[in-house]
Amino acid sequence: MDEGRAALYAAIIGFVAAVIGTAVGGWASWRAARHSADAALRATMEQLSGQAVNERRHWVRQERRAAYASVIDAYMNLTRNAALLRSGLGGDTTETYLRQAELGVACKKLALFGPDSVEEAASELLRRADDRVRRPSEAGVSASVGAAFSDFLTACKEALSRDNERDA
Repeated sequence: MDEGRAALYAAIIGFVAAVIGTAVGGWASWRAARHSADAALRATMEQLSGQAVNERRHWVRQERRAAYASVIDAYMNLTRNAALLRSGLGGDTTETYLRQAELGVACKKLALFGPDSVEEAASELLRRADDRVRRPSEAGVSASVGAAFSDFLTACKEALSRDNERDA
């Protein structure tokens, strides 16, 4: 074989090798880029999903706090009005019943946001407050509503503490 042919064969083999190398390299680069893009997409989706969960938890916690505060406000308004009525310094029966109804509505709203322990404590508070309004002079009624209110506050604190621990 002469040198010209050997150079031609070498050039053809070199060209074919270069084309194959380029094709294999391009394919490998494409696969790597696709893998990276898929990994980035999965990471972004996980981040968005986690963020959505955190946002929802934050919203629920805010709504719970607002619902708990509305029960506390309604209870305090009822207690104040009932005390004025009982002492003869003011207040009126209609106003007391309106405050009692406000407490009932506030307690029922807790069913939307839970947890069950707070809802149960609120139901007991409402029951005891009803007793206080209906039987204001009966011994022990005032103490039992105070204990029910304390139990409600404890249940709220525990629920909010659990929410905070879950988010930490």
